[in-house]
Amino acid sequence: MARTIICEWEAPSTYPYVILDSLFPGGLFTSPVPDPSIDHYEVERYDPNEDIWMTMGYPRNPRIEFAGEDFDNATVRIRVILRDGTKTPYVSSGNFQVQGMIADFESLNNITLLSFI
Repeated sequence: MARTIICEWEAPSTYPYVILDSLFPGGLFTSPVPDPSIDHYEVERYDPNEDIWMTMGYPRNPRIEFAGEDFDNATVRIRVILRDGTKTPYVSSGNFQVQGMIADFESLNNITLLSFI
């Protein structure tokens, strides 16, 4: 079974200025929109065996998928690349477990497991 890691994050947003903001400040009459200065993201995964960060891709949307078969734990970091080429600082995830037990409830070989559940 192939394991796929899906990373999704909330895209940076901004509040556009509306004419009523001059009367009632605080963004009461507007809603956030995606920041138009974002060109793409840079996503890297930490490899603890090699002690390096490996580039996983440069998505334009706040989501990326990659194979999770090669490691047991994963740490991912993401940064924004703006349209003018400016790179923001990285934001890192916590260390989360990728591999674990998978119970196949249709298999009769898991009767012992099912008896505990």
